[in-house]
Amino acid sequence: MHLPPLYPITDPASPQPLSEQIRALGEAGFPLVQFRGKPLDARTQWQELRAALGTAAARGGWPAICVNDRADLAVIAAADGLAPWGLHLGQDDLPAGAARALPGLAGLHLGASTHGPRHWEALDPVCDHAGIGPFRATATKPGHAEPVGLEGLREGCRALRARGVAPVAIGGLTLDDARACFEAGAEALAMVSEVSRARVPADLLWRAQAERWRVRPPLTRGRGVVLVGGSGCGKSELSGHLARLLGLPVRDVDRRVEIDAGMSIAGIFDAQGELGFRALEAAAVIACLDSPAVVALGAGAWENPATRAEVRASGFEALWLAEVPERAWARVGGDPSRPLAATRAAFLARWARRTAAWSEATMVLPLGRPSRALAELLVKSPGC
Repeated sequence: MHLPPLYPITDPASPQPLSEQIRALGEAGFPLVQFRGKPLDARTQWQELRAALGTAAARGGWPAICVNDRADLAVIAAADGLAPWGLHLGQDDLPAGAARALPGLAGLHLGASTHGPRHWEALDPVCDHAGIGPFRATATKPGHAEPVGLEGLREGCRALRARGVAPVAIGGLTLDDARACFEAGAEALAMVSEVSRARVPADLLWRAQAERWRVRPPLTRGRGVVLVGGSGCGKSELSGHLARLLGLPVRDVDRRVEIDAGMSIAGIFDAQGELGFRALEAAAVIACLDSPAVVALGAGAWENPATRAEVRASGFEALWLAEVPERAWARVGGDPSRPLAATRAAFLARWARRTAAWSEATMVLPLGRPSRALAELLVKSPGC
């Protein structure tokens, strides 16, 4: 399971409402935020959660929201058509398996907090991610368990990864801990205070992304690369810079379709409809994988399970360029050459539906940086 390198948690002690914290973090480029409302009363927590989920839904499902502890609020949200991305449960909360059976929660990502070997060994199998900690003592969670430190984190990450669970370091973390935590096996670092007091939170995420890539490089020299993501996220521009730095050819699947069909994509949609275009697209992807290259896929290509299987079988690395949906809409909205970018609401709703498939690829966060800078950071990673 791919998680962002930093996993911010809302700060109820902040004067900024929780829903506004989530909105601001999403606009900054954070793809996932945990909603923690304690010690606010239940009514206030529900009002803030509903506002946050509604705003995210209207903005292409960005950011994804994981509810901390409150399975009841997640059920109410699901009944309102605003099911969150996930639910995180502590050791004293409802068991994850029981939460999975609640109305509307069957499709959520479930996580749990763990504090030692007995928790790692007894983790409910429905969980796909879990916190390990606290790493050190933290003032944001009074009465926490004994800190596990770096050795405990390493042991916990090893145990959870063996079960196919993504480990998240939790408790008292700062960005200075990032490299050591990633080396210990953490997939992400959960933070409250470090993010809430940051002048530019996106800078923290950019630096954490670089630290994780130093430990777990997303590219391997000599292997091909496939870029996936929504229309307008910057795949074409990034593919050009990556191809130059890696010494590989660049191939654009949409352009290959147009050449093979002898007409524009808009023309193909007019003549054959979307189903006809998708058939041509699937064939073009296979043709682009015949030798190492940097391949930019169209926004919908990755939804095809057969295409995902072809990419995996080819040995190409798949990277998801996880841009903020509204930034992408600002670039391509209403472009007549993009048949599926005619209206904002439809564009963002389609983006939200496609995110689950894109998230199967390794996440790459542009965070407002130029494509050249992002490509250079990717290629600087060891082994590339």
